[in-house]
Amino acid sequence: MKQLVTLIILCTSLVMMGCGGASDEGHTHGEEGDHTHEQPAQQAQEDQAHSHDGESDHEHQEGEPHLEGAGVITQWTDKTELFMEYPELVVGQETTFAVHLTRLSDFQPISESEVQFVFSSERGNEGSLTETEVQTPGIYGPDVIFDRAGRYDLTIIIQGMVDDTLQVNGIPVYDSAEDIPATHEEEDPNLITFLKEQQWDIAFATQEVQQRTLTQTVDATGEIMAAQNSQAVVSAPFSGIILSSQNSNLPVVGQQLSKGTSMAVLNPAIQSGGGDNYAQQFINAQSELELAKANLERSKRLYQKEAIPQTELQKSRIEYRQALTRYQTINEVIQVDTTTIDGYGKTAESYRFALKAPMNGTIVESFVTPGMQVEAGQPLYRIADASKVWLKANVPAAKQSRIANAGQAAFRVQGDDRLYEVSELGGRLISRANSIDPQTRTLPLIYELDNPQKGLPLGMFSTVHINTDTKENVLAIPQSALIEEEGNYNVYVHVSGESFRKQRVTTGIEHRGWVEITSGLQGGEHVVTENAYQVKLASLSSEAPSHGHTH
Repeated sequence: MKQLVTLIILCTSLVMMGCGGASDEGHTHGEEGDHTHEQPAQQAQEDQAHSHDGESDHEHQEGEPHLEGAGVITQWTDKTELFMEYPELVVGQETTFAVHLTRLSDFQPISESEVQFVFSSERGNEGSLTETEVQTPGIYGPDVIFDRAGRYDLTIIIQGMVDDTLQVNGIPVYDSAEDIPATHEEEDPNLITFLKEQQWDIAFATQEVQQRTLTQTVDATGEIMAAQNSQAVVSAPFSGIILSSQNSNLPVVGQQLSKGTSMAVLNPAIQSGGGDNYAQQFINAQSELELAKANLERSKRLYQKEAIPQTELQKSRIEYRQALTRYQTINEVIQVDTTTIDGYGKTAESYRFALKAPMNGTIVESFVTPGMQVEAGQPLYRIADASKVWLKANVPAAKQSRIANAGQAAFRVQGDDRLYEVSELGGRLISRANSIDPQTRTLPLIYELDNPQKGLPLGMFSTVHINTDTKENVLAIPQSALIEEEGNYNVYVHVSGESFRKQRVTTGIEHRGWVEITSGLQGGEHVVTENAYQVKLASLSSEAPSHGHTH
């Protein structure tokens, strides 16, 4: 270990000493372990076949033997993508590793970070060096000299934009160039080159092909409605007029009301349809109730003195209950100002019948205008308690057979990209119609949902995704990875850091932005999910480099 560290430090010292010379111009090192490099193209071509100034760094002539020692590594962790290239490694020769680091949260190059490179072998830790400054964000280039042949492991420790550790094992180092075994490996001519610098310059992302549980869905239009048992229509109990002078603060749509709150004051017609003054009916009911109550109290006293039989007492109780029922029936929907009860019937203004809110809720419809005349039974307001709502999904008739096993669902309302899961809102399917609506040619499903924060406005339209059949452990990718061409679907597989392969796939069910892949891909492969079309353009461009890039 000490010998290798000495060699690395010696290498660094020699390079720093040579910075003033023409042969090493352009290669600089920062303070306190900061390490940046920009090797001359000529030296790179002669010693490493990896350029930081050239146009095509890794090209091989067709048929030229490839040496087994060179390496191209691509690895993914949960946080980082590593793409590393290095030439054939020979004892005593300085070598520059090209290490490209991408943050997977946004697929941007990792910069403003401390990156430590630790080499080890079967003998233990062989030495390390650290880079904190780079000329090109995302590309680190540690310079290394190996003093012994063998297999080395490299640990890359990142601290900064991400905190992560990557491990590359089995890097071969040879005593001399003659010891490097030659192979005749040929590049796949179908691979597409899309450089790291190009990926970092656009919105770009990949996703691992993985097993997921997908549920087949049926899409339908929907509407947020008040639950039937959570709304009420307030109608005029009699014919009359809503005088402007007595209705200066009529409630409006959207206003919250408590049960019992006065909604409107209605002045009845002087003469009702039955010939009796409506106010007089209230007075009569009130008088009958008072008389029945007094008669019942009298009967109780007489019965206790055994002055009347029990049947007379029972008759008094029945008469009291009947009078009470009549009074409560009239008073249920109106509230009378009894301070002027002696003046009832003299003028229309002497009547004051207040319509009361029958429940806590929100005004969702209003048909009231000050000064308007109304008929008995005419709707004036619709009030609803929006803490519990219905989601009515209208399924097209052509898809009715697919919802035989309809279960949970999800939906989006207009103007909101959020996907609401019915189960997350305490929802349940409460109704499934057995007949098609003849006008809309749809089959309605109704889900009841909790809406405690009133976040789902009544009357909002929505798109509903209704769950039907479920498949477990199927290969799936995001739908955004698919590119349709002449009725077929293709994806672009991320083979290695800068190499991609066009792959035709067949698809199965779709669910919440994911699609099942029935053939064409294997688990663990990575596909381009954002800006895949740019990779396609790179495959068509005659100017795209076959392999290599500029740092």
